Amino acid sequence: MCLGKTNRKNFFMVSNHIFALGLKPRDLAVYCCLVRHADNQSLTCFPSRKTIAMECNIDRKTVDAALVALTAIGLVKKVHRYRGDRSKTSNLYVLSNLIEYADKA
Repeated sequence: MCLGKTNRKNFFMVSNHIFALGLKPRDLAVYCCLVRHADNQSLTCFPSRKTIAMECNIDRKTVDAALVALTAIGLVKKVHRYRGDRSKTSNLYVLSNLIEYADKA
């Protein structure tokens, strides 16, 4: 499993398989941020790009580039979300199970 949440508030786990993917540091930081926010059962999260940028100490354009890279290799699926009035809200991010992802590669 890519996530290892238990009854905790101060840590999260990422599979060691992440290091075999040759990710750029920005991609690794953004992926870890998404894992940090993700629900362990559904592997989904919806932090804003602003939140991701603040937590990773990078700008939003760098977040966008990392999300493009993570999406291109299949680690993350981005789903646009809208409010009832059709205005945009934060995207939903669906994370691939990293162990299953590594087994396919």
